[in-house]
Amino acid sequence: MTDGTVEPVSTIVSRTVPAAKAVEFEQLLHEVITAAREYEGHLGVDVLRPEAGGVYQIVFRYRGRPEYEAWMASDQRRRLVTQIDELLDDGRSPKVRTVDGWEGWFVSSDYAPPVPPRRWKMALITIAALYPIALAMILVLRALTGGWPLPLALLLTMGLTIPLMTWVIMPQLTVRLGRWLRR
Repeated sequence: MTDGTVEPVSTIVSRTVPAAKAVEFEQLLHEVITAAREYEGHLGVDVLRPEAGGVYQIVFRYRGRPEYEAWMASDQRRRLVTQIDELLDDGRSPKVRTVDGWEGWFVSSDYAPPVPPRRWKMALITIAALYPIALAMILVLRALTGGWPLPLALLLTMGLTIPLMTWVIMPQLTVRLGRWLRR
């Protein structure tokens, strides 16, 4: 954020919840999500729930670092996390992983660096992946969007390209280039 731009912040929290405590955990999790939504800059929460107990993956997203830090430092969050810790009573701290901006594209299930990749590497991989996909989308969609106004045609192209990059291309590239990204 050195150039004055605001980058989104995502935090992934992993908690192991025994099946016998899942209902109570869900109630507390609902309180946490409700409280988080009240904070300025909150963009959403996603919860990946295991079946009948196991590891919960909770992803909190904020517009920028200041909003994220306000939530993380809040008494309300601290109180709710303490209640969860007391409920689980397993002596384990949650796994917490936070990424800023585009760095979220460079985290996969088997590669989450302790330090994000260098920005020039992220830019290089993003350009190398995005250019051919965007070009292919434009060429393929031209028959459909040829008479459309440019902003609308671009919206369709980006609406297809960004999810493809986010959920298909970048996770594969991150795994394949993980060793290089870590250097």
